[in-house]
Amino acid sequence: MIECLKWFYFNTYFINDCNISSILLISSNRLNYFYRSFFTCKTSVERIGPHNIDIISIYIGSLLGDGHLEKRKQGLGTRIKFEQSSKNVEYLMWFHSYLSQRGYCNTNKPKLKTIIRKNGVIYYHYTINSFTFSSLNWIHDMFYKEIEGKYIKIIPLNIEQFLSPMTLALWFMDDGSKLGKGAKIATNCFTKTELEKLCKILKNKFNITVTVHSGGINKGYTLYIPSSSMSTFSKIIKPYMLPSLYYKLGNY
Repeated sequence: MIECLKWFYFNTYFINDCNISSILLISSNRLNYFYRSFFTCKTSVERIGPHNIDIISIYIGSLLGDGHLEKRKQGLGTRIKFEQSSKNVEYLMWFHSYLSQRGYCNTNKPKLKTIIRKNGVIYYHYTINSFTFSSLNWIHDMFYKEIEGKYIKIIPLNIEQFLSPMTLALWFMDDGSKLGKGAKIATNCFTKTELEKLCKILKNKFNITVTVHSGGINKGYTLYIPSSSMSTFSKIIKPYMLPSLYYKLGNY
């Protein structure tokens, strides 16, 4: 096993800065093939990977947050759509840089867009669309179920095996915030049953105590991390966080 997969990009090896062992091995004599199939192909069927564990962690963490996957026409591939308001532009640009350097999205920087909502409020935001990969359809199948012709995002039953420190960091940077001496994660789109199972997983795998709280009338549920677990939680995710977002962890 190698700790991180070496990405072949033009004449440069990009070595991912992950601390988790890679689930993939690639021999040196296949690097030229990898370059051709991953970076120069134009269709999702040809664009097959391989995908390093840090990329999978980013996808999973984003999906637990505000990110969502879109299965393209005829089901030939899946892409991730990631959106942030103008207030979180530094985080979004970091996300874009991370993906674009590894060949997962266009290198052009996202542009500011505006939306006029029903109440007349103007919303400024940035959006990133990754390239489409046929080899990422399995993540869409894992995170979505089809109900009356619409895809509904769920927490997968096998989510435990995909939770890593980087996954938790992306999730918290996306939807986390300081709350008193603890922290909150907005999880309003998931059911109470799903979140209760997730709390047990976080306790068993990372020794983090997390409880489910009401998000308000018709606003679903949120997760709360009490002060007793903040030190443990911070030690796990802080090495993977953008420094400008450390404030979400309070004094931990």
